[in-house]
Amino acid sequence: MKDTISIRQVGVLMILCIFANKILLLPSLMYETSKADSLWIILFLFAIDLLVLTLIFKLKTIYPTTKLYDILQNKIGKILTKFIYLILLVFFMFKALLVFSVTYVYFKHQIYIQDLIWIALISCLPVINHAVMCGVRGFSRTMELFIGIILTGFIACLAFSLFTPISMPYFFVAPVKDLLGSCYRHIFAFGDYIFLLLIIDKIEFKRGDFKRIYKYAFSGIILMLLLFFLFYSKYQVTAFMHNNALADLLVFSVEFNAVGRLDIIAMLTILFITLFQLEIFCYGFCESIRGIFPLLKKFYATITFDIIFGLLYYIFIGKFEIMVAFTSHYLPILAIVVNYTLPILILIIYLIDMRKVKKNCENVYISQDEISKSNQNTNLSSDESNVALSNQDQAGSEHGDKQKENSLSEKASTLNNQSGLKGGEYEIKD
Repeated sequence: MKDTISIRQVGVLMILCIFANKILLLPSLMYETSKADSLWIILFLFAIDLLVLTLIFKLKTIYPTTKLYDILQNKIGKILTKFIYLILLVFFMFKALLVFSVTYVYFKHQIYIQDLIWIALISCLPVINHAVMCGVRGFSRTMELFIGIILTGFIACLAFSLFTPISMPYFFVAPVKDLLGSCYRHIFAFGDYIFLLLIIDKIEFKRGDFKRIYKYAFSGIILMLLLFFLFYSKYQVTAFMHNNALADLLVFSVEFNAVGRLDIIAMLTILFITLFQLEIFCYGFCESIRGIFPLLKKFYATITFDIIFGLLYYIFIGKFEIMVAFTSHYLPILAIVVNYTLPILILIIYLIDMRKVKKNCENVYISQDEISKSNQNTNLSSDESNVALSNQDQAGSEHGDKQKENSLSEKASTLNNQSGLKGGEYEIKD
């Protein structure tokens, strides 16, 4: 069975990529620097993501079954291609570290266990490794089964917030400098569509599927915009104090406190989203490292991910504050390289290939015109030859008739001489 995925499964992956690193801590961090005007930053960054998404599937129309590694190797060489895959490896590793770190802190506060890290690692890593070993088709089908539960929980959290007083947040209060600074510091939370580049050869795509792609993309973007808007509308100036946006919309709804542990809806939703996002980022890491080392088997690639993930988290980024500071100061540079520099390179490749395709089409049209013209000349020459042959046949028939008349007259004269009759001649009849 081919390891390919349908457009619906691609849409599920896209929605999970849109949710990545945005549903818990990001709204609070962005409000601290750019207030409710953070919504305009989100709109801007999502618009760029849509352009990148369009470019990815435009490239797919030119290379239907070609891997990204082969495309880059044919255009820029083997060494630069491996360097790009090394950057992607680092990119997906820190994506996984960030989403795990934020979710771990959330569950640690919810369950009140000090040494939860080993439980989290032991329970998450085997599931993630198994998903990667099953391939993109395997875990995307699993995500397709659970996406209904995830979206139901997500929408429920948004809906419960409507039962508490909300007011319109204040817009256009942050200066341009703060907007640009916030956009730069939190740019690493966006650009997850790059994952689709790594599996571009595994997507079953037709030209008529663009509408379905945009439908899934806009669905995820609208849900994220609603999350940010409702969060800012509910908490106003205290939004920076709440670090778990999706859960806080539900937990602090006073009207439903008598229901009991209503926050289990948010916990399960966040758990499934985080688990599937880790599978996506782990698969991206494994594909990247196998691009650098083609002989490395998938099993050893997943083991490498586990070792590097554990060392980086436990030794260097174990503290939540260090992870957040690292994300806002150093990782934006990595995000700019991957989210924008790599798509620009892909755009150049796409334009060059489209120019070649148009040139080849023009050459085909010219050759077809030459063939049609030669066929017309051949038809004209054949017509002229047919006319000449008919003329020759007509002239030959007239010459034959004259020869026949001459032979008959000669024969009649001969018979007259032999008979010796006077004045009597044989009548010539045809």
